[in-house]
Amino acid sequence: MSFNLISDQSQITAEWMTSVLRSSETISGATSVSTIAVKDLGEEGGLLSLIYRATMTYDGGVGPDAAIVKIPVPDPVQRGTADVLGFYARELAFYAEMAPSAPFGAPTMYGSRMAEDSTDFVLVMQDLAHLRSVDQVDGVSLEDAKLAITKMAEFHAPWWEHADLPSMTDRYLPVENPVYLAALPDVFGGGWAGCQEFGGDKLTTEVIELGNRFGSLVPWLLSEMNTPATFVHGDWRADNVFFGGDKGIAMIDFQISGFATGLYDVAYFISQSIDTDVRRGHDEALVRHYLAVLAENGVDYDFDEAWRKYQICLAHCFIYGVSSFASWGAWNERQQDLLRTMLGRSVQAILDNDALSVLPDRRSADT
Repeated sequence: MSFNLISDQSQITAEWMTSVLRSSETISGATSVSTIAVKDLGEEGGLLSLIYRATMTYDGGVGPDAAIVKIPVPDPVQRGTADVLGFYARELAFYAEMAPSAPFGAPTMYGSRMAEDSTDFVLVMQDLAHLRSVDQVDGVSLEDAKLAITKMAEFHAPWWEHADLPSMTDRYLPVENPVYLAALPDVFGGGWAGCQEFGGDKLTTEVIELGNRFGSLVPWLLSEMNTPATFVHGDWRADNVFFGGDKGIAMIDFQISGFATGLYDVAYFISQSIDTDVRRGHDEALVRHYLAVLAENGVDYDFDEAWRKYQICLAHCFIYGVSSFASWGAWNERQQDLLRTMLGRSVQAILDNDALSVLPDRRSADT
């Protein structure tokens, strides 16, 4: 049994959800959703998708009490970014192909569809509300960070320079690829003016200089982050981590998954999901913990080289604190707070770890 794509909350009806759940045999053909209540999770959701929680009751049998429904964001800037970079198709592929064997948990899929002629999609999945979540604005504790990094390293290790990675690039992009090389300067540039206007108090003279030349640095940054390659989540931040369950944590949001140095996930998570006062002074210990777990899983990676990659990735991850400022006026108060928080943490992590010192000088970056 198939189900239709939807574009807004009003289309999440009992009849539609019945079709979704029957399509995956989550409920039997004799069971139907009798009532449904839908809550917009915009205050809790991310920046690239609309997310809803549907609560159901049933006739003729039983089914999940609740489900999460995810569809594309209508904002043209964010949607355009997601379309160009193939984020939505990538996420559907990850849930189908990669999540079952990952060392972390992931929500059970109840149904997914993507249009053949566009990137319109719908994802219906298990609600993970029974697990503990941490608001990214609040930030994770060092104890939670260490557990998350343990699972991160366990995920990276089996894929470390794996021979199959080149054959998977039709679904998952390496970080150094023509699409990113062409798009990321404009993605950053689109948010830079708004970032300075609405987040200027978070910036310093040195970081403003980084922002002014970021577009010219993109080829160098992506080349450096491309090796040693492993499979990365790409959006490993507090809002996407749930603590508990059989595997210790569960992860969501695989839209940016692909191939890069594992320090990309490490730097992104540490720099933007741990409050600065909690993180400061612990970067090296957390990176060493990541390397120790890699070693336990058969990957020996030199600390000095890993630290250099960490610094480079910190500089690159500045883009996350900047790009979404392009749509500042469209975001709700919580999302605006999240943007400013991510920006401030990113800036301080760059400065605290002397990340600017590893960047090429202006002349070499521009040639």
